[in-house]
Amino acid sequence: MSGEVRGSAANGARAAMIGVCDFDGVLRGKHVMADDALDGDKLIKFSEAVLAWDCADQVIPATVTQKPPSAFADADLRILSGTGRPVSSDRRQYLYLAEFVGPHESICPRGVLRKVLRRAADHGYGCTAGFEFEFVLFKETAETINGKPFDQWTPLTHGPFGYSVARAVTHNELFDEIRVLCKNAGIPLSGLHFETGPGVIEAALRHCDALDAADRAVIFKSMIKSWAQTRGLMATFMAKVSENWPGQSGHIHISMSSGGENLFYDGETNRNVSKVMRQFVGGQLKYMKDFCVLAAPNVNSYKRLRPGYWAPTCPSWGLDNRSCAVRVIPGEPAAHRIEYRLSGADVNPYLALSCAIGSGLLGIEEDVGLTAPVAGDASALNCATAERLPQDLSEATGRFVQSPEAVDLFGGEFVEAFSSSRRWEWEAVQHRVTDFERQRYFEII
Repeated sequence: MSGEVRGSAANGARAAMIGVCDFDGVLRGKHVMADDALDGDKLIKFSEAVLAWDCADQVIPATVTQKPPSAFADADLRILSGTGRPVSSDRRQYLYLAEFVGPHESICPRGVLRKVLRRAADHGYGCTAGFEFEFVLFKETAETINGKPFDQWTPLTHGPFGYSVARAVTHNELFDEIRVLCKNAGIPLSGLHFETGPGVIEAALRHCDALDAADRAVIFKSMIKSWAQTRGLMATFMAKVSENWPGQSGHIHISMSSGGENLFYDGETNRNVSKVMRQFVGGQLKYMKDFCVLAAPNVNSYKRLRPGYWAPTCPSWGLDNRSCAVRVIPGEPAAHRIEYRLSGADVNPYLALSCAIGSGLLGIEEDVGLTAPVAGDASALNCATAERLPQDLSEATGRFVQSPEAVDLFGGEFVEAFSSSRRWEWEAVQHRVTDFERQRYFEII
């Protein structure tokens, strides 16, 4: 891609954007001269404040982090020259990913995933992944949607009509733009369709090396939101936009290999499920409650994890069962894989993938056993309190920060820093008085 960037620079696009992922999975960045970005994986200075902000640019206070306030000095940021790609329809906007190094590497989301993948590599394992994202398009702009009640927002389509061919044909121009945008950005899709729910589209990103898969996922989310606004639309990856609609998922497909062989596949076993795959899924289920906050990182995330909406309510697995938290997809060696269904569309891809792979690695290391697969609707299970997933962000954060396995896998500095950010996120919502509360209590109570 570097040749394309130099050519565009010669035609007037003299600057390229660099973006680094914060805790919320949001790309923060700035323009730099294109030649500087192309000059190898060079270091630049960048404000460490992006690791201390919440999603509204409010600094997480020392009362939450239990640390003295930072001076928010410059930190070292490594521009990843191999990640450069066009992210606009006219191919004139180029983006390079970056990551924090030095003292900040231990809490950098991309650095956390690299740490987990190094652990896999130490065992001789390579990991492949592919993300699926559901997002909602509204026929609104940043101006029209501001201050307007939600019931007056206009979705791209009305009512549920999943896998609709008619809607896909009607909106073929939009679909073509998304396909071309992703192709130009080096983010090939394996599927694109309307999902159930007003204005809901699902895009399946083609699988690749796990770190590259997370890079693609981070860029895809930011790119789609920007593209939508250029079309007079608004896109959201919230996990739950309305209590009356299904939630938006961010499922992750994962396989693991060694020496070119799919370690999850064993042709001599029932449905080709290998011992390694059983251990991996067993670990995912064992640590799902403790690591849940990485796959459900926001207050809104837990409004998706409710019965009847194709989202898990407790740790469960099944053979090609979409109601479970982990879906084992049997097939030939090239397609035999796991679908991790806990994560919503609102995830930080680096952290959600760290959760899904890291917990599976622990299962292999500990030789974790696996119960019988769930047959039927897993959300109909009468989950005991000990087996249910955390019910809100506060509970999930408490479990994560107290988990010694989380500290071992992701590092103590990251566990404390990310937990502080989630405690702050929880507190930021708790004192808000909602329209629902006013409508419910104002006259009667």
